[in-house]
Amino acid sequence: MGNGRVWVYNAQRPLAPQEQNAIKDKLQAFCAQWAAHGNSLSSHFNILHNQVLILKVDEDFEAATGCSIDSSVEVFRQIDAEYQLDLFNRMNLAFLISDRVKLIRMAELNTAYQAGLLKDDHIFLDHSVSNLNEMEERWNIPFAKSWAYKKVKDLV
Repeated sequence: MGNGRVWVYNAQRPLAPQEQNAIKDKLQAFCAQWAAHGNSLSSHFNILHNQVLILKVDEDFEAATGCSIDSSVEVFRQIDAEYQLDLFNRMNLAFLISDRVKLIRMAELNTAYQAGLLKDDHIFLDHSVSNLNEMEERWNIPFAKSWAYKKVKDLV
């Protein structure tokens, strides 16, 4: 996918294997029929680290539009409701620590950093990316290089 849009959803907990399989089935079916103004969208999804759901659409093929984006949000709302994943809570920031996703609420970022639970070299999984270029540049980067690092007050 060259020119594409991306949506990242952090689940509040790791997904069990059977949940991942069911979600993969649902997202495969969705991607197979996803369309904008009657034109099929070239899309793909991933479940990374058993906890991060990512949907991508290649806009070199066909652009996602308002209604098609709404339908993608709806499928993630269904998944969220069925599995109680808190996917739409944008205050939960995701970090990869010891190969596991750790969510830290934005309001607790400073406290976690000062307590040493969050370190400069921990990997930040930035859910605010919206396109493939951003994903490549800043989705999976050290915390110290992220926009979230600027939120930490009183750095020593």
